[in-house]
Amino acid sequence: MLYEQTLMRLNAIDNIKTADIDLIAKEYYQSKIDVAELYPYLSKNSAIHRIYFYVSLKSIKKYEDQISFIEDHFSDLHDWWHVDFLLQLLTKAPSFSYVYEKAKQYIQSELTFVRRWGYVIFLSGWQKDRHYTLKILALLHNDQEHYVQMAEAWLLADLAIYNPEVVIDFIKSQSLHYKIIGKGIQKMCDSFRINDEFKIRVKALRSLYK
Repeated sequence: MLYEQTLMRLNAIDNIKTADIDLIAKEYYQSKIDVAELYPYLSKNSAIHRIYFYVSLKSIKKYEDQISFIEDHFSDLHDWWHVDFLLQLLTKAPSFSYVYEKAKQYIQSELTFVRRWGYVIFLSGWQKDRHYTLKILALLHNDQEHYVQMAEAWLLADLAIYNPEVVIDFIKSQSLHYKIIGKGIQKMCDSFRINDEFKIRVKALRSLYK
């Protein structure tokens, strides 16, 4: 069985790393191996989960069909590692409006990691456009789950790379709880792609929340 074979390969690797898992996934994809047999074991092993999604999504050529596949597997997204990995497997989206409408649905989900996906999905180039940045910022809200808050903070910091003044104005509006804004500011200050002048300005905005 494919599951037992895959498990044996994984267990044979000392100090296994993500790259080792992806090598197996790439081999399966290139060999056109049907990984459907792995589905019942997704919750048992994170590496199996990654291989299943890697091969399945890479085998789907149309963005909309990839999104449908992910939606069909929402209940199988058990942690942030699973969610963030999905982005690198997607082909080019048809339009910002398509992604935006999907994200609006996802961030209202009862499932924590679907809501996280609703923010992570934008981290693929859409954040560069000022108009898109404004629309994305309007979707941020005071989610109570840590992993969703971290996704919002990550997205906020990424938006600041391309449209810093828009993000400054958003932070000044105090639209979000400091739990999210504070994490976002920290990520901005940790970023090598954001200049020191902006970091000084954005750190000063912490005083608005205290």
